[in-house]
Amino acid sequence: MKLTESPYFIIISAVITLMALHWLYRCLSSFFNTRHSCLGRTSPYHLFLRYLVYPRATFRLRQIDTLSPLGFVLLMFYFTGTAIFNFVGATTIAEKGVRAAQLALANLIPLYFSSGREFGAHILGISLETYGIIHRTAGFMAALQAAIHVTIGYQNNAFNLSSPTGFNGLLGGCMLLSLLILPMVKRRVYEVFFITHLVCAVIALVAIWRHIDSSHSQSRRYILASLCGLTATGALQLLRILYRNVAVGRKSVRIVARPYSEDIVQAVLYIPRPWKVRAGERINLGVPFLGLFYLFQAHPFTIAWWEEDCEGNADSISLMFRARTGFTRKVLDCLEPDREYWAWIDGPFGPSSPQNFGSSREIADFGHILMVTTGIGIAAQLPYIKELLRKYRNASVNTQTISLVWQLDRTGDWESARDWLQQLVKEDDGYVCFLVSGPGPFEDELSIPGF
Repeated sequence: MKLTESPYFIIISAVITLMALHWLYRCLSSFFNTRHSCLGRTSPYHLFLRYLVYPRATFRLRQIDTLSPLGFVLLMFYFTGTAIFNFVGATTIAEKGVRAAQLALANLIPLYFSSGREFGAHILGISLETYGIIHRTAGFMAALQAAIHVTIGYQNNAFNLSSPTGFNGLLGGCMLLSLLILPMVKRRVYEVFFITHLVCAVIALVAIWRHIDSSHSQSRRYILASLCGLTATGALQLLRILYRNVAVGRKSVRIVARPYSEDIVQAVLYIPRPWKVRAGERINLGVPFLGLFYLFQAHPFTIAWWEEDCEGNADSISLMFRARTGFTRKVLDCLEPDREYWAWIDGPFGPSSPQNFGSSREIADFGHILMVTTGIGIAAQLPYIKELLRKYRNASVNTQTISLVWQLDRTGDWESARDWLQQLVKEDDGYVCFLVSGPGPFEDELSIPGF
């Protein structure tokens, strides 16, 4: 069977076509984002959002985010279609084992599309949540099909661990299985998870390549396709990092850390290539000074604040986070206050958009905005207030009022954001209503009129 006649090739081609159509849809919706249907809430688009996109399932699948009805239907189509291909055209047990192996290889292509979720989602033009669902689902299916292949091979006595082929096959399957288990410790030890996840992924690909006989050229093409995709996106990401961090005649990225209270850190990054920051944008930050283990490791953060030059581009950005373990704890313990250190960034990614909650793609198009946050979660809200105030002064916003409810967790929460809040107060003339409660320089509850 030729590669172009393979059902797996057809599936992959269909996926690429759907991605292209999705990109075209985003371009068209961006062009028509200011036009609303005369049918209002009865238009097909609004009905589609109301019944298929907005609702969320009350249950959660392991390592899969809460799904909308549309996402659940697509997921069921994927599982059902894969199960059908497990049997169509395969009459004997041995053929079904080979078919499971080919399906596992086909699922490696989306699995190895990019070395990072942020950059992969950025290239495809999809949300980080959607990319995460695709990545985890493909990983689960690859491990499941590999397990079926190993089980059938063992039952047919075609699986010999003493041979290099059998050993590499088992090693590759174990690595794929470990990739499903590792996310369970992601929130506790992010740095260990990141390195271990990457190492297991590389070992799995090498072991599977050595497991496949050289005469099975079609099977090896799936590995080559995975490598080509990973190499291409990796090269693009490297060029993006170099562009963002290196500029002729300017210093590279510098970080200055300022601790607040016991465990809150405000980090200012001076960047060589300014860009127009949007509220909700994120970056990945690496600080080589923290040690060899952190030399090429980046940690994700949301941009909390930025200072603009005369052209409206940010020449410095600020982050705010609470030191816990790993990278954030090392930043607090190892970086001296108000001293510059070399750093590097990858990004920006985002921004977060309200496009999934109506026909508008801009938060400034909503009439009334309510923000609720606790602790240093204020760092994720301040950029939106800053951006809305700027647009309000330029008469380019439809928002009439902004209400922010902030519950302080600790006394240091207020101190860490005080300077930014005072700057917003100077720019505000009663547009924002701010309600603060909790420990701090307030009493039990304090409402600040005009802010």
